[in-house]
Amino acid sequence: MAAGTVQSKRATIEKSGSSGRASAVEEMVPTPALVNESPTGISLSQVGVKFRLLTEDQRTLKGRVLGMFGAPESAEFWALRNLTLEIRRGDVLGIMGSNGSGKSTLMRVMGRIIDPTEGSVDVRGQVSAMLELGGAFNPELTGRENAYLVGALHRIPRDQMTAMMSQIQAMAEIGPFFDVPLKTYSTGMVSRLAFSLAAQAQPDILLIDEVFAVGDENFQRKSSIRMRKMIEQGSIIVLVSHSHALLRQICNRLIWIDRGTLMEDGSPNQVSEAYLRHASR
Repeated sequence: MAAGTVQSKRATIEKSGSSGRASAVEEMVPTPALVNESPTGISLSQVGVKFRLLTEDQRTLKGRVLGMFGAPESAEFWALRNLTLEIRRGDVLGIMGSNGSGKSTLMRVMGRIIDPTEGSVDVRGQVSAMLELGGAFNPELTGRENAYLVGALHRIPRDQMTAMMSQIQAMAEIGPFFDVPLKTYSTGMVSRLAFSLAAQAQPDILLIDEVFAVGDENFQRKSSIRMRKMIEQGSIIVLVSHSHALLRQICNRLIWIDRGTLMEDGSPNQVSEAYLRHASR
């Protein structure tokens, strides 16, 4: 951004011979350059996530104590390795890959739920993560009470949540069940409530892991429309799904991960075709 300038009139007295007249000279005094805030986005550089695979004996207190005295070390598993990725405003990024390829681990890293073992992660913006269906919900509370609970977890003022409550209820389409304990809900009802809450919060970055898999066609259509509105407002959406048709319909960019490694990054058709060719071998 170009530095702004402010005009300041400074009177400089110049003696011109015998007349002694003064003339005012205008000077342009530059102000300090304005610092441009980092735009919303996610940057991952050479990210790796390693897990320890503990046996049943190693998970006990006795096993841990024996481990301090030279017992066999646990095996290690790299869920992600050397992954570099840049996600910018306007991206609707779909992540595809087989089970165990590292998709959910990547989402947890982007959601700042787990820290990488190596590499760096820079997340710029407010994040709303739907990674475990109803993970933040209390089954003993009603849908309305859970909405307030989620709002409190995201530091949204209660009066603001109250103002949004009618929109949350309308989008969730669960009728009178909104004031019934969550333990009576079907999986699809929990999914609709979770997405409605995440969408109404208007986050800068929305992470969704397989939530649409349990929704009906009407719910997927409404969710797609809502996401488009969020995109127009500048939000970033990252979506994990095993439905290639859904990813091609919603996303403007896909990545394919295999065994924790980024295999392909590009247009939805390009990446999905590469993945299907690999899967058919």
